[in-house]
Amino acid sequence: MRSRSFRFVVIDEAFGRGSDESAQYGLKLFQQLNLQLLIVTPLQKIHIIEPFVSSVGFVHNEGGRSSQLRNLSIAEYRAQKAAMTAQSVQVSVP
Repeated sequence: MRSRSFRFVVIDEAFGRGSDESAQYGLKLFQQLNLQLLIVTPLQKIHIIEPFVSSVGFVHNEGGRSSQLRNLSIAEYRAQKAAMTAQSVQVSVP
């Protein structure tokens, strides 16, 4: 259902301490409510939100001097993740 209301939610590390199941429950609820989400999460929790997002942004601050933001569509993210996994498997095989 389309709405003229602004339906935007910012979630800052909300899934860091809860179970994967409770985070998925919340994300499904937000999806049913047709909310647009901005989710800030550490990389170890990205597998939980991945099915619910269309793009990701990575913030990197090497040396603590200047932050850089890299935006990827979810398709680009998955392709790069698969390429990195394949590369690490090749490096691991003697």
